[in-house]
Amino acid sequence: MKEAIPQLTLVIKSKAKDGIETMVEEDNNLIQTLSMLCSFYTVDDLCSFLYSDKFQSMDHKLYELVFEMGLYSDHQITLDIIPRGSKMSVCDSKNTVCDSHQSLKVVISDWLVEVTG
Repeated sequence: MKEAIPQLTLVIKSKAKDGIETMVEEDNNLIQTLSMLCSFYTVDDLCSFLYSDKFQSMDHKLYELVFEMGLYSDHQITLDIIPRGSKMSVCDSKNTVCDSHQSLKVVISDWLVEVTG
């Protein structure tokens, strides 16, 4: 039986210098985890995480987080995602702003088709 391989990776690409010192412990723990390369088996898994209560409860404007999402199979193929509350700015060819799990899932799925051709 073949073992499942993750499809996507996610890591913090950049964050604000200010505000990090004042972050609450729960946010600090999540940011520390996301500073390491995280992997997701499906687009839906990634979108579920980004729209989870824990992730959404962070003060994204304060921390100014920018994430780099990439293909697990080729870390050179990436896409930036900038969360701002319930909105996710996706730095694709259209600079799409998603406002729901479903709209983000469609944008990332379309991007995957485009880059894996």
